[in-house]
Amino acid sequence: MKLTLTLLTSFLLSPLAALHAAEPKVFDITAYGAKSDGTTINTSAIQQAIDACHAAGGGTVLVPSGVFVSGSLLLKSHVTLKVGKDAILRGSPNIADYTVETAPLHWSAFWKFAASNWKQCLIYAENAHEIGIEGPGTIDGQGGTERKVFPNANDPRRPMLVRIVGCRKVTVREVKLLDPASFTTFFVRSEDIHIERVTIRSRKSPNGDGLNFDGCRRVRIKDCDLDTGDDGIAPKTFHPDWPNEDFEISGCRITSRWHAIRVGAESIGAIRRMSMRDCVFTQCQGGIKIESTEGAQFEDLSFSGIEMKQVCQPFMVLASRFAFSAHGKSARPPVGRIRNVRFNDIRVVVGAGGDVGYKGKSGLEDPFERLCSAVVSLPGTHIENVSFTNIDLTFPGGGTAEQASRLDVGELLESSNYIKWATPFDGELPASALYLRHVKGVRLEKVRLTVEKPDARAFIAGDDIEGLTLQGVVARAPAPVPGLAKLADARDVTEKDCRVECSATLPVLVAPTADELRRLAELRTRSAALDGEIQQKADQADAAAKKAAESK
Repeated sequence: MKLTLTLLTSFLLSPLAALHAAEPKVFDITAYGAKSDGTTINTSAIQQAIDACHAAGGGTVLVPSGVFVSGSLLLKSHVTLKVGKDAILRGSPNIADYTVETAPLHWSAFWKFAASNWKQCLIYAENAHEIGIEGPGTIDGQGGTERKVFPNANDPRRPMLVRIVGCRKVTVREVKLLDPASFTTFFVRSEDIHIERVTIRSRKSPNGDGLNFDGCRRVRIKDCDLDTGDDGIAPKTFHPDWPNEDFEISGCRITSRWHAIRVGAESIGAIRRMSMRDCVFTQCQGGIKIESTEGAQFEDLSFSGIEMKQVCQPFMVLASRFAFSAHGKSARPPVGRIRNVRFNDIRVVVGAGGDVGYKGKSGLEDPFERLCSAVVSLPGTHIENVSFTNIDLTFPGGGTAEQASRLDVGELLESSNYIKWATPFDGELPASALYLRHVKGVRLEKVRLTVEKPDARAFIAGDDIEGLTLQGVVARAPAPVPGLAKLADARDVTEKDCRVECSATLPVLVAPTADELRRLAELRTRSAALDGEIQQKADQADAAAKKAAESK
């Protein structure tokens, strides 16, 4: 009888024992001496909790209610750092509290200031797996310009808030990330990343990008709320062997002083299979910017169900050539390849609103007067297969006759201020809505274009266009415009069911004038000569670099 009761008791208790064993271990940082007074530097205590959690096989390191100040923390495998309700994990204001023992940043001399000054991080992980950062509390980098903490008069260094390198199965969930000193997050060479319901506030942070990625695979970003001082979401590649692949972004709200999402410009490795859907952008200098600059291949990028309000440049797809990474073999890399880009079911009201960036020539808050979208490559190359389907675009208009005649706008290679201000064109574009140059296989279907003020430009303009399809494009203007599209050197153009709604009957396709074609021809001659000069200087730089390497 006793044996039976023992067995029965063991049977009844075993599920409870199994349940208890399955409960995650919680390591409260206050048990290791952390103090929530807002001044004590708790780096050692918090790291001890992380180390103990890792040694025990994993679990949760809890930052409870209060303000805990810390320097660099090393997150380890199977550890989730949980910042609890009413808890703040605050970065130390002393740069000496941040370790420099982190992986190198693969950035070129152009980014040398960042490569040497941004190595420190508040939260860092390298070659770990199954790690997490969770809220609902706040991680505060104290880096906003109003804090005046980083950089200081004697030290230019600015730590990132979170940097994850070479990790697998990373989760960041329901946490608020506030005032980074440089990047809010930077995920490098990592896989299976899940980011959900994260709030980022870096509006006052110089270079305050929200979510940055370099060489990552299988990334899911869902229902995040970003208000950033630089690009909101920024997949980029600094190493030729580290592509960004298989991204799914959905349900995000993004406000940015720069771009809501910027794919590139640092792009020596490929970026493939990326989708973004059901997002809202407000008060951004740019909406979607796709920019291959170092010879990389971008393909299969899809954006759908997006609403943009007060966004200066809704769509920018550019292929150019500038050296950003430390792994480039030339001072002038080859032109990258962009193909298979789809924009579907998007509503846009173009125009600046609030603090979107730097003031332009007009003195207005919109930093650039060039408000139209563009798909542009370099001479001798083409961006291929870009489609706009079921798009509703409202532009402010106001273009002049002088701007309308500028089919000879400089090539990307002629833009002397490109690097400094990320302004890819010299002067206003000759289109009120969409500018195309060196493209192949562009399709607009069920697209509605509206200008709010009289505009002397055609809605669409450009040159060196092969395989353009305009189907069901409806353009509306309050006063006569030249027509729907003014194109030079356009081959295989198909137009069906398109019209311009105005007080006068206007043509769909408009031919450039003889003078415009003459100036465009002169531009191409100048561009070819300038291209040769730039290439010669690049060859000299390459030769000097090779000689210096051989002499070492």
